[in-house]
Amino acid sequence: MQEAKHDKERQYFQVERFTFFVDAVFAITITLLVIEITPPVIHDATDKLIWQSISAMSFKFLGFVISFGIVGHYWSVHHRIFGYVIKNSTSLIWLNLGFLLTVVTLPFSAGLLGEYSSMTNLRIPYGIYTINMILTGLMNCWLWVYVSNPKRKMLTRQISKARIMLGVYRSLTIPLVFIVSYLLFFFFPIVAYCTLLLIPIILHWGMKGLERRAEKDEIIEKKITPKHASLISEEEKSKQE
Repeated sequence: MQEAKHDKERQYFQVERFTFFVDAVFAITITLLVIEITPPVIHDATDKLIWQSISAMSFKFLGFVISFGIVGHYWSVHHRIFGYVIKNSTSLIWLNLGFLLTVVTLPFSAGLLGEYSSMTNLRIPYGIYTINMILTGLMNCWLWVYVSNPKRKMLTRQISKARIMLGVYRSLTIPLVFIVSYLLFFFFPIVAYCTLLLIPIILHWGMKGLERRAEKDEIIEKKITPKHASLISEEEKSKQE
């Protein structure tokens, strides 16, 4: 692992500095998502014509909501990951930049999909959007695997293998759902779009069992640390005496 060449006492400051940069990129990305939605221009407008124009944009609004939710999800995940991180490295910086590269392209792919969302016979717009989401999820997974590796000692505390795998499963949920959704798109386009609504359900409720297992494993690992083991042995000796 390449270490950044600055004073180690400033490591935490450097981590915070980078998280501020990431927050700014996410904020700009979310703003650009809504810019793609422009009010309809109607000459001799009536309520009926306005409503018809807005109704024709329904898929575009759905795409915006889904994209907004996913970008917000990745921001919150990145926030949680760097809540553990206490130092950075050159490799970590470049991994973050690779992750952000996939994030900043989302307004383009979401805008392309929104522009042609009503034309369900077109495969390329949704294909590009799907590829973008898959790459974002894979980069997020790679980032988590990198920082959670105990050999790198980049976290505030050691976390259990179950917790690491939980992060991996969470990272891969969105790419896998998008793959299934795109396959369905060839046969049932509307159903394919609706499949994306499963993402928050899986992430929130589908991972409950894995979360409980991770918490249980971390409690067990805390109990069997050398410090706790020595205290237990001393208590047993005092009881015998």
